[in-house]
Amino acid sequence: MRKTFFILFLLLLSACSLQAEFTPEGETLHDATVGVPYYNQINIFGGIVLSYDIYGKQVIAGDIYPDNLGLHLQYCDDNEFNNCIQIRGTPTKAGIAKVRIHGGLGGGMLSKSGDFDKTYTITIKDSEGSS
Repeated sequence: MRKTFFILFLLLLSACSLQAEFTPEGETLHDATVGVPYYNQINIFGGIVLSYDIYGKQVIAGDIYPDNLGLHLQYCDDNEFNNCIQIRGTPTKAGIAKVRIHGGLGGGMLSKSGDFDKTYTITIKDSEGSS
């Protein structure tokens, strides 16, 4: 009986705070090439993704820096609570792009909300034959 209560206590304790997990798991995304359309997808697990601006308007849970490389972020679908972010576009110049995914995870009945912040790197290479 004591063992059952202990296991139940550990289960409830582990459900108290949310932590995000991401796929892909590493810190780099596959390379891009100037002039070639790029696509990648990031999935966020661990709760409902929430991201709002200072006026309470929902915004995408991330950004790309520098923002002039021809890549942009968008949600995978029109779901209000979207745990999937796409990176799309056609790179316009070579360099390193930093993709920062950040926001909050909505809590449930037994858990409180939590924040997440992860940065990926994309290497954008010159196209073959360019000078």
